[in-house]
Amino acid sequence: MISSPREEKENDMNPKRKALFAALPAVLALCACSQSGGDSPSDSLESQAPSSSPSSSQGQQSTPGGALPKPSASEVSFSFWTTFGQSNGEAVQAKADEFAAIVKEKEGVKVNISVEYQGSYDDVLGKISKGFAIGEVPTMAIAYPDHVANYLSVQGGSMVYDLDPYMNDPIVGFGKQEYLGDSNKGQIYDADDFVESFLDEGKHYAKEGTYSLPLMKSSEVMFYNKQAVANAFKIYRPDVLSDDERENFIAHMSWDEMMELSKIALENKDRVLSTLETPVWYDSDANFIISKMYQENIPYASVDSHGTGHIDFETGEAREKLESWMNKTKKEYDDGLIITKGVKNTYGSDAFKSGKVLFEVGSSGGTGYNNPEGSAFEVGVARVPANNDNPLYVTQGPTMAFLRSSKVSEEENDAKMYYAWQFAKYLTNPEVNDYLCIYGSEGYLPVRHSGYETDSFLEFMDGGEIYADSAKVLINDIDGNYLNTDVFVGSAELRSGIGGALTQVL
Repeated sequence: MISSPREEKENDMNPKRKALFAALPAVLALCACSQSGGDSPSDSLESQAPSSSPSSSQGQQSTPGGALPKPSASEVSFSFWTTFGQSNGEAVQAKADEFAAIVKEKEGVKVNISVEYQGSYDDVLGKISKGFAIGEVPTMAIAYPDHVANYLSVQGGSMVYDLDPYMNDPIVGFGKQEYLGDSNKGQIYDADDFVESFLDEGKHYAKEGTYSLPLMKSSEVMFYNKQAVANAFKIYRPDVLSDDERENFIAHMSWDEMMELSKIALENKDRVLSTLETPVWYDSDANFIISKMYQENIPYASVDSHGTGHIDFETGEAREKLESWMNKTKKEYDDGLIITKGVKNTYGSDAFKSGKVLFEVGSSGGTGYNNPEGSAFEVGVARVPANNDNPLYVTQGPTMAFLRSSKVSEEENDAKMYYAWQFAKYLTNPEVNDYLCIYGSEGYLPVRHSGYETDSFLEFMDGGEIYADSAKVLINDIDGNYLNTDVFVGSAELRSGIGGALTQVL
């Protein structure tokens, strides 16, 4: 049999490079099986997207005056399924009770909200996916966008509420209800007050509309051992003398510069950090490769006008560029400069706190895990060094989805949704949102620009704690440079698969 030029090229490669070609097709097969439910691979991921034309079964229809009809019920009850631990769960329930008291006073309607912990994000996904068949789903749920895409594949997409009619409603839309914190002293907190990329996340589904709303957000940051890095700089850049100069350099250094610094630290660990084992630890293999793809302008995935999801890096220049990056990263791993959670099957925070790691890349939502006890060493926080002078970063953190139940009538679903929407809006007003971020989930950011200007948040930022340092990096250094990937049925498997491919290559 005559082999193609591509086959001849692959046959001449060393085993490490062959691993790259073995890993990527596995990603494609994994995603295709997830989409089809079978074993035959596919180059595209059918999202089972319903028509973008709304029907009466997909939510309340506006009255002739343009407003959504107010429910006639005098009492409305709904549940909010979350992944929150005890402290944040109690904080959200307290705000739910506050909201209910306000609505009772202003509208005369009794609203009962049950905030219910359901486990991990995947636990919530599993329970909702099974619950659709019997109508056992909450009105509100914490979700990843990938999970919302799965919900949109059920019953033609009618089980997930499109938020656009609510966001733009003249009565209950953004900025319309002062008593729910929609405005203060003449300042209106409308849709434009949201951090653009946070709100935009809810529009990246295969179906036109907005199907999720951000509650709190985080991104990846880099924690580093200040004393050890200062020691390394005496060798790497002896001209960078002051603490301010060094911290400014770290705040803007490229990925390659971090690798150079890491190599010097490893070769001189007796002078830098005697316990050092691996200079850089990256907590998410998937975030690592996806963010680097965006920084290197390598296409990742997209959804076409028919709602079909496509993997965009399988062939051509995109594949070649991705393989080149993976080869480079493989060499950095072989040189002992970097390790990932996928390789070690654990987060890097413990290794960082014990002095085995110089730089630890993790979620700002996990900031507290990287704070050593006592005064073992001082922790610095910086943005993750970028490739190609193109700093783009993943956005993470709790997102809210709004669901319909087949167990109750359309009228009851819409009544629950009417007040669930207002409650979600209440949770995202600057004062309430700040409270949840500061006192319940240190390391998360408010989702509105106005949330960075409240007295409580400014006091928090002046506190000098590691949480404030992490928030300052997100606000001042990353400054909205977030990426949002298109999501569709199979995109969760794509994300997991490409992260696994990187782990396999390393």
